[in-house]
Amino acid sequence: MRSSKVILGAVVVAGMITTGIGGGTAWAAAPTDPNAAVVKRSTQSVSDVQKYWTPERMRAAKEAPVPAAAATRAAPAQSHRLPATSAPGALPAKVAGPSNGASSGATGDLAIGPMAVTQSAVWTSHGVMPATTVGKLYFTTPKGNAECTASVVNSGNHSMIWTAGHCVTDGAQHWYSNFSFVPDYHDGVSPLGRWVWKSASTPTAYFNGANFDYDLAAITLWPQNGVKVADRTGWQGYKFNYGYNWNAYEFGYPYDTHPARSGINGQQLRYCISGTWQAGNQQAIHCDQGHGASGGPWLDDLQLSRGWGYLIGNVSYHPSDTSDEERSPHFGDAAVNVYNAQTNA
Repeated sequence: MRSSKVILGAVVVAGMITTGIGGGTAWAAAPTDPNAAVVKRSTQSVSDVQKYWTPERMRAAKEAPVPAAAATRAAPAQSHRLPATSAPGALPAKVAGPSNGASSGATGDLAIGPMAVTQSAVWTSHGVMPATTVGKLYFTTPKGNAECTASVVNSGNHSMIWTAGHCVTDGAQHWYSNFSFVPDYHDGVSPLGRWVWKSASTPTAYFNGANFDYDLAAITLWPQNGVKVADRTGWQGYKFNYGYNWNAYEFGYPYDTHPARSGINGQQLRYCISGTWQAGNQQAIHCDQGHGASGGPWLDDLQLSRGWGYLIGNVSYHPSDTSDEERSPHFGDAAVNVYNAQTNA
């Protein structure tokens, strides 16, 4: 294991790129390292982004398109390990989970096998974790307004959310803009308000070429009325540079499924429960959630009595529209660098 100083040193400012919608400066780490983080700092005011997202624009936002996967994928390095960090044991009263038993759309703590859910179901318990830590992420692309899923992750700044790389950039060196996170969204309701972006980061290999082995991103949010997002919602732990095989809950806001079925409208938080496995350099899971679920968290060891687990993946893409096999990048050095790039944002 290398020291945290070495891990933090992996995020090296090597140059400057001015690109993307909304202006601003993106600092790019060494472009020869696919795991290095590229950072975009917002030049938009909180009030301008808040005003932009009218109810009409939020309703009209489309699920984010998933770019075609890169034909060539480089194996991610495994030289660094950032220890797993748990979510807090105590939460604000507004989102504290029950002291006994479970309060969720599923019953009891995770049990793979008879309880496996690969055809996504609606998560019915709101106002408590894990639902308060998951939400819709709205943003603007060159083709219009779009949305993905994101989750609040444990961080020293209490302001970080996690999503997919294709939810922050087109993979051709252009950033999106107007990022607004709405935790615990359901059926048109935004019970915990809307939180505006301050900074975003994604791996060089995704920013420069939409390489799905690196389809991950982190965003830092401004406080809302002096309150940081994690202090309102709680947060999830994470595990970087560990394995590929987990027992996981997957969450998202899909508008469709693979294979296709009716009744999926993007307005409800949905979930699957399944085991994961290694698929080349990526992780795979059986879950039918489609467009709109992009960026949604895969959580290992989610115990419903406490409401938090460990982020070990995010919804990336389906290799086939007719299969429920879904993919996530493996959270290796690229995840460490992207996370570290936002800790001081």
